[in-house]
Amino acid sequence: MDFTEGVINMPKKMLVAVDLSKLGESVVRYGVSLSKRLDIEATFLHVIPYIWRGYEPWLPPEINQEVQEIAQKKLSYYLKKAQEQGGYQELPPHKVEILFGEPGEQIIEYAKKESMDLIVLGYKGHSALENIIVGSTASKVARYAPCSVLIYRPGHEPI
Repeated sequence: MDFTEGVINMPKKMLVAVDLSKLGESVVRYGVSLSKRLDIEATFLHVIPYIWRGYEPWLPPEINQEVQEIAQKKLSYYLKKAQEQGGYQELPPHKVEILFGEPGEQIIEYAKKESMDLIVLGYKGHSALENIIVGSTASKVARYAPCSVLIYRPGHEPI
């Protein structure tokens, strides 16, 4: 008897898309937990939207680098906090990526480029205004992603 018949292949590469909101912190914690339980590498991705388009002449040229460093520090803080709260000796194998652009498009393109098997992201974004104007990142990713998408909602974590 073949016990692998009907078994779903487990993901090997997971992309955890994170904004820097309170929900984003929970998504990181969930992503770390899921990565540990599935024993897979996770990439934690934050996309910085170009909200200052058109203001470039008045902004210092190093603004992108400064914003990227701030995002990197905050994401590292979220990961450290997830490690402590989860009681892990060390974090599972992971990468941290910071990109610029439209979040939904960047998440989808990164998942394609890196052949991700699973994308995890929060059910709502950082900005209600952005949701009204450009639509939900979660809906866009769920609709157009090249792989399975898990939309995280707090309070529904497995025990």
